[in-house]
This record gives sequence, C-alpha cells and structure tokens, in this order.
Amino acid sequence: MSKRPDKQQGASLLSVLVIVMLMSAAAIAATDALARAVLIAKSSSSRAETFWVARGAANAAASRLTDLMKVTEGVLNLESDLLATPVTLPAGRGVVVLQAQEASNCFNLNALIDEAGDGGVSENALAPFEALLVAAGLNNAEAQSLGQKLADWVDADFSTRTYGAEDGYYASQAEPYRAANTQLRSISELKSVAGFNADVRSRVEGLVCLRPGREQSVLNINTLTPAQAPLLVSLFSAELSADDARSLIESRPTGGWLKVDDFLVEDVVNRIAPDARNEAALSVKSSFLTADMDIGTGDLLTGYQALYQRAESGDVALISLVRREF
Repeated sequence: MSKRPDKQQGASLLSVLVIVMLMSAAAIAATDALARAVLIAKSSSSRAETFWVARGAANAAASRLTDLMKVTEGVLNLESDLLATPVTLPAGRGVVVLQAQEASNCFNLNALIDEAGDGGVSENALAPFEALLVAAGLNNAEAQSLGQKLADWVDADFSTRTYGAEDGYYASQAEPYRAANTQLRSISELKSVAGFNADVRSRVEGLVCLRPGREQSVLNINTLTPAQAPLLVSLFSAELSADDARSLIESRPTGGWLKVDDFLVEDVVNRIAPDARNEAALSVKSSFLTADMDIGTGDLLTGYQALYQRAESGDVALISLVRREF
C-alpha cells in the first residue's frame, strides 16, 4: 500500500489540531457559561432570600410599631423615642436595624383624582397643589400651568386643558410616548410630565407623595420640618405665607403643641378667618410612617424601605416594601 505524501499527512494533522482547539474553546466557553449561570442562580437565590427576610422583618416591625404607637395613641413629635431610636430585630441568620421616620407630612398626589370614580380631576383638588407650588417658590402662572399639565396626565379623558398637555404634545417629542391618563405609579413618573423639569422636581421633593386611596394627607404639626412649611400653606390655609409657616414650625414649643387648638391660637394663625382655614388637615398624631431597614446576612448588607399606615384602631399595617439604593 502506498503512503500518502507528507503534505497530506501534515494537512490532516493540522485539521485534527484545529478541531481539538475548537472543541477546547467550546468546552471553556460552556464551562464559563455554566459558572456564570451558577453565580447568577446563587445571586438570585440570595436576593430572593434577603427579600423574604426583609418581608418577614417588616411584618414583625409592624407589630412592634403597633405596640409602640398604642402607648402614645399615635401622638408623635420629633423628640419621640420611636423616631429617634433605631429598633434592632433578629431575622433569619442575621439582624435587621430599622429606623422609623414620619411619613404623614406630604401632599398625596393620588388625591387629585376625583373620588366620584369617573377618573376626572376637579379644580378644587388642583387649587391646593397649585398653592403648594407657589409656596415652594414658583409664580402663580407657572403653578397654574404645571397643575393643569399634571391634571391632564392623570385624568381619564383625552381633552387638553388650556395650559395642559395630552397625547398630541407627548407624541411630538423626540422619543414619542403617551399620557398615562391614570394615577401616578411612582413619584419618579413626574419626569415624564410636561413642565416638570429637574428644578420643579427638586422644589417639590419631600413635599409630594403617593398614598393609598384618594384622601388628602393629614399633617402632624409636631413633626413638620421647616422645609415642609409649604404644606401648611397648601393644606391648611393659603392665607398663611410660606415665611410665616416656616416661622411657626421653627418656634414650635419643645415637645410640640399638646393639641391642635394650641396651634390655632398662635398669633399668625389666629388672624386668619376661620372659613379660610382647613383645620381638618391638622393633627398631633401620625397616620403614616416609613422605616429604613438595613439587613445584614453574613457579609451582605441590603437596604429596604417599608411604608406603614396606622388605622383608627391603632393597628399599624405594612403597605409597601421596596429595595433602597445606597
């Protein structure tokens, strides 16, 4: 039998080497892919475990908050131990450190939608929001325009208000989109509403919120901060200037006013006609709390924020739980 020329043998050997190299590369790629999949699975499993630990801790914290708030019947001020002292709870193989914060003092944007159920927004609902914008430093024209644009964003119809914006405006943008025509899903959605630029959003930061239902917030006058003075103007009385509202908060008695009536006899408040005051918007009790939760499990530290609501019965219930970015 004749032997193949050396060139043919070399070509065959080269082909074998190429095949072996490709198979090795494929094996390495498959191994890397498997390793990544295992890491992703472990990471996903760890995140899921951490979330359920957080969920369990948040529910346990609701019971603890119920006990603590029943002692004071919901009455809180900025010096209250509940707001000043972190609570540490055991959780699985780690611990949860929980810091409660007042969350009653904000303008509930869900309250803009009429409770009649037709998805409309009334002018009476818009007026306090526009007053809030003015108290936050915008002029009347800007406040009216922004109020109407937000109303068009959340109301169910497609009719554009005089200074509003509906689908026609949003469709003309470089990246077209449509108005939501329903209530806001998150405060960050304001970025999508015409006119709500970074400056406007920074002015209302810490003043607006989304709360369950369409009832407007009741303010705890003893936990208001000077930066939240526009809320008094918006929800209590537009006859109160932002400066006077800030002065009231800054001169609040140590431990706060014992009752709303003590606040109402303050000189600057007493001068306002009774029919220009919304006394129902004020309280010395808190109806909402948030809690920043830091969960330590092994070397992993994860943050969550829980929102709680206090019912008339005094029970505190968990409303939402979201991961917090550090």
